[in-house]
Amino acid sequence: MFKNAVVYRLTHEFTLDGETLHNALSKQSFTPCSGVRPSSFGWIPPIGNEDAPLVHEVAGYFLLCSRKEEKVVPPSALNEAVQQRVERIEATEGRKLPRRDRLALKDDSLAELLPRALPRSKQILGYIAPSEGIAVVGTSNSAEAELFINCLRDSLGSFPVVLPQVQRNPSELFTHWLNFRKLPENFSLGEQCDLLDPETSATVTCRRQDLATQEIVSHINAGKVCTRLGLRWYGDLAVAVDKDLSLRQIKFENPEGEEDEDAIAQLDAAFVQMALEFKRFLPALYSALGGEHIPEFTEA
Repeated sequence: MFKNAVVYRLTHEFTLDGETLHNALSKQSFTPCSGVRPSSFGWIPPIGNEDAPLVHEVAGYFLLCSRKEEKVVPPSALNEAVQQRVERIEATEGRKLPRRDRLALKDDSLAELLPRALPRSKQILGYIAPSEGIAVVGTSNSAEAELFINCLRDSLGSFPVVLPQVQRNPSELFTHWLNFRKLPENFSLGEQCDLLDPETSATVTCRRQDLATQEIVSHINAGKVCTRLGLRWYGDLAVAVDKDLSLRQIKFENPEGEEDEDAIAQLDAAFVQMALEFKRFLPALYSALGGEHIPEFTEA
């Protein structure tokens, strides 16, 4: 269901039920951009029409959906509008406009163009797993993930989370696994990795490639370290894990759900499969990285 994911660890017990959570999210429901407002971010129903609940609860998991909308003025259009204003003023007043006046004209031109700019929108899914003490945001972009979490904080008044902290350096362990091709139980190498030379910042990107080759070992012996590693887990899940523990290119080998099922049934099946798989996979991953340092869990 999610192609990418950023995982957060809850530091307080999450006790809200679905209805209470829906009511809280309603305070920050999505409103489209209007006038000179350049961007908007808020909650929309994860399934169904615009009147559907803002929370879809399945098997104890709360699925949420946000929408990010931005009005984009092409730089070429903005520059052309500014230049036209500059030429008109300089011709009328017979003087060369200083830089600060040009910058002011840029702001004025942007304000004039924004109401006519076409909005660009994106939906970001996420879910809260109270029993596991995690929240997962379906994006590879850390800024988008933080936007999602911050909107939750605004809606709930408080939503204390931290990124997972493991005992070992992920990059060092990824490099070790590649070099010696010995991985923890139930893990095997995937088909991608990113290598970085810490001294020169030179990078090597491998995709759809056998990682158990001498070529990879040669790069490591030359001083490169692995900053992203493709892994397979139990043969059911393929994923690339970044050094910051974000997950990319998530793929389930045996996706659940029947083609003839309705849209909601398909979504439920895909969501539950992903959530239950993450419930097993994430602790195994963190254990393979030396174990997770979990903050003292307290009641909110």
